[in-house]
Amino acid sequence: MSDQDRNPQAAGIYRAMALRFYSRYAEARDHAEGHGGDLSGYGSRPTQRDADERYAAAVEDMIGETPDSTEAALALVEFAGILAADRFVGTITNEPINDERDAYHQSRALADVARWINSRLYDELVEQERRKKAERCQLRPACGRDCSVARETSAAGR
Repeated sequence: MSDQDRNPQAAGIYRAMALRFYSRYAEARDHAEGHGGDLSGYGSRPTQRDADERYAAAVEDMIGETPDSTEAALALVEFAGILAADRFVGTITNEPINDERDAYHQSRALADVARWINSRLYDELVEQERRKKAERCQLRPACGRDCSVARETSAAGR
């Protein structure tokens, strides 16, 4: 991947999403092992606390900044959607991760995207006004009518 293709802000958001799923993985793994499941071939066992702390830290690193690209804005919307979907998972499993924190993170992510959209909207409005002003300020013939006719008339009268 070239430096041109890198987007640290979007990467940070997707990292937070991955850690959210990792937190759910740790929870499911605990349940599997608690019921006698052998997960020895699945790598080291993450603790639910460690997974949740890593997720929370990743979210704090990426939330609260206006996106600097379309990719980052889309990632924030996807993150908000993940939180909404995960609420249903928590309802099904009777193990919500943290409803209040999720609602806060979801609203912050959407507010960040709203700021980005608003900034783009202002830029578009400014550009529209510039175009309108340029159209109004274009040089118009001083004679008030088609100048080619005025020039012909003037040349014929010489």
